[in-house]
Amino acid sequence: MKDTMSAGTALLGMAGKAVRDLRRPSFPVDATTPPGQMPAGPPGRYPLDLRPMTAGSVLDHEGLVVTRAATGETYRNPVSVSLYALAQHTGALAAGRHPDVPADRPPGVQALLTQANWLRASQDGNGGWRYPVPVPRYGVRPGWYSAMAQGLAASVMLRGYATTGERSFLDASEGAVELMLRPLAAGGCSHYDHRGRPFLEECPSDPVSHILNGAVFALFGLRELSLHQGGAAHQPVADRLRDSLAAFDLGYWTRYDLRYRAPASFAYHCLHTALLTAAGRVLDDPRWPAVARAWDRYARSPAGRLRAAAGKGRFVLRERYARS
Repeated sequence: MKDTMSAGTALLGMAGKAVRDLRRPSFPVDATTPPGQMPAGPPGRYPLDLRPMTAGSVLDHEGLVVTRAATGETYRNPVSVSLYALAQHTGALAAGRHPDVPADRPPGVQALLTQANWLRASQDGNGGWRYPVPVPRYGVRPGWYSAMAQGLAASVMLRGYATTGERSFLDASEGAVELMLRPLAAGGCSHYDHRGRPFLEECPSDPVSHILNGAVFALFGLRELSLHQGGAAHQPVADRLRDSLAAFDLGYWTRYDLRYRAPASFAYHCLHTALLTAAGRVLDDPRWPAVARAWDRYARSPAGRLRAAAGKGRFVLRERYARS
């Protein structure tokens, strides 16, 4: 009887969350840069406007983003730090120069540099940022590297280099990408297929998880550095990820990863469509936004949204009881 009541309470909680998840989040795609082009000189706006995503960021007394772990302890998450830095940079470019600060250091740019300075100082000898928290879903213990963190940090560092001219920022960006492209077996973040194309792993699990949003964010950082260096190291990554998109399609919704056949949350599904739209512009490849449009139609279907919410709820319940 007690187990039945607990299950019923959990189901009600899932239902309430499903209703809240029906509110569509905002992930604006930058449309100021022509498709396939990069602005001359320093990096321009990031492919996504991350200001809505980072609006609730918590800063400590040093102006750095802090994240609360499941244990209640706080730590500095390189992904959260980088997302906030890029959002602030976008805001600075959108607002123009602030009359009360030097022309080359609007408040948003200074916020970017605050995060960039921490990333540069805390980058380890391998070129990365180890996570101090476990990921039970994938059986990953503390001490792992994330391709998403590496790619986002590379984007932050490039903007830090463009702003200050300090070579150490560029070195940090290159080190981040080098570790990101290192094979998983060698302590890196990339899973290589039989054609030698890497999938950039947000979480280095065994078996591999292939998380979609983390891979695209990582790809953006790799592409920005590739273009800065005058190369095309990003192309095999983009080709493999694009060829993998069909595997994330459930026919009515998208999957968060390829480890579990479960629908993503509504927020992540919307993020997927925005990331693919942005990737199409960044790479000047119409195949990405074509998939994004199909996925956006899923999000506009009430039946599809409810089916996805129910499927996600069942998955979370199974996961919860498997650990209890």
